[in-house]
Amino acid sequence: MSYSLYLWRFVDGRPGPLDESAIRDVLGPVTVGGMSASGFPEFWEIEAEDGGGAEVFGDGLGLTFNRFATGDILDLVAELARRTGAGVMPQDCPVILTSEADRGHLPESLRAEAIVVAPEALTGHAIQLVISPQPEARRRPALPSFPYHPSPVATGSVTASDAPCACCGQERGWVYTGPVYATDAPDSGICPYCIAFGKAAERYDATFAESIEGDVPADVVTAILRHTPGYLAWQSPTWLTHCGDGAEFLGLVGAGELGRYPDAVDDLRRRCAAWTWPPDEVEDFLGSLDKDGQPTAYLFRCRHCATHLAYADFT
Repeated sequence: MSYSLYLWRFVDGRPGPLDESAIRDVLGPVTVGGMSASGFPEFWEIEAEDGGGAEVFGDGLGLTFNRFATGDILDLVAELARRTGAGVMPQDCPVILTSEADRGHLPESLRAEAIVVAPEALTGHAIQLVISPQPEARRRPALPSFPYHPSPVATGSVTASDAPCACCGQERGWVYTGPVYATDAPDSGICPYCIAFGKAAERYDATFAESIEGDVPADVVTAILRHTPGYLAWQSPTWLTHCGDGAEFLGLVGAGELGRYPDAVDDLRRRCAAWTWPPDEVEDFLGSLDKDGQPTAYLFRCRHCATHLAYADFT
């Protein structure tokens, strides 16, 4: 890329310090020629495993990535944002935050258009969805709020589209790509607004998830099944619950991604043990999980205590 991307953490509208140890942990191994033991040079070059590179400028108060490649470089930026709590600021694009609470710390001119992506869903691909195609991304309206599926674009359940919605007939800029459970509903083409506002559920007597695991109030069942974008799974998708409420769906994960959430691994290990598999088979299964293939795990987070949960399936 010929333009720049910035990583800043704001406190009351002013740049705040970044965790320098996180910068060294993430960028040190990919710094060309190695990183010095203390301080940062005026600029340095990094090269990721996939061969992509970038020029890095900055210090503990912010970093700038010039001439950056997509792919692994953006994954490194995403990891830095997750670890430091910084906002990702692609040039001429909205700021990407990992917490709604950080919006109030941004300079006022940046607050309204800032996008919040859950830390677990902030990947290089999620950043790329904001960056490119830039003009189209800037024109698309903000999505409705989905408490049980906070980042449906990052999970792949909603994607950009200029086609009119199959339900309301309007060009909303986005389209839902997950499952629809109804007799007469279209297989595709429903906009996320018709899901959020209940129009699609009412018109087609449709649901967008098939089952909920656990005992939750009726209004939670309705919110998840009829007002929340679902997700595709190898078998029938199941929505997990915790603390008497539906959990947030964070996306598909494999063994590598799941390893960052030991509580989710423990939950999944417990579920596998219920299949009466011997321990060695359970561990082999956990190590074989693949977010882009199968078996696949599905990651959730409790909305109240932030415990991570997961289950897995395959054909």
